[in-house]
Amino acid sequence: MTAYKLRNAGIILSITLGIIFTAAAICLAITIIWPENDLKVISLISNNWLMTIFKIQAAILLNNDSLFGVNLYDIGIIVLFIFVCLSLFEKTKYQHKVWFLVAISLLVVGIAIFIATNLSGRSAFMTSGLVIAALFFSKIIQNKIAGLIGIIANLLLLAGDFTVGANIKIIPYLFGVGYLLLIIWMFMIARILALTEKD
Repeated sequence: MTAYKLRNAGIILSITLGIIFTAAAICLAITIIWPENDLKVISLISNNWLMTIFKIQAAILLNNDSLFGVNLYDIGIIVLFIFVCLSLFEKTKYQHKVWFLVAISLLVVGIAIFIATNLSGRSAFMTSGLVIAALFFSKIIQNKIAGLIGIIANLLLLAGDFTVGANIKIIPYLFGVGYLLLIIWMFMIARILALTEKD
């Protein structure tokens, strides 16, 4: 894949992830507001693991919501983020090889663990996100706002993930903020890659 195609793929996929996360939140809101409308499509769209964690933390579980079981939707999200990471790697002119290798390896290992355990492994998405967000402070990318938003988003999401079942009242609110920031971060990544393309 050429650098041009990889960069464009990163733009498209980061926007796609932003749309996926946004659609999931909207569909969850629709399901809560109109619970009598049992639309399978809406339930499927809102059924990523982050939304499930939020529902568990906020005690608004619907139907048979569970973090257990291999979900191709979740795997697809992680795979898309792998390509976004590769696109950012190309943007840095293949510098910071060790850190990008760590970030991408976390995602690959996370998928393998998830498939093997039917439960664990998806937190690799947020851990990898922390590594990528930290690289936004480097001289090559130089976007401290995006870096800060990415770090806060992934930390808040990890906090929610690691405290599932702890019944801490503030966690659902913090997790919601983290999820919103994640959406913003995805669109910021697309903008960063698009501006690089223009350059």
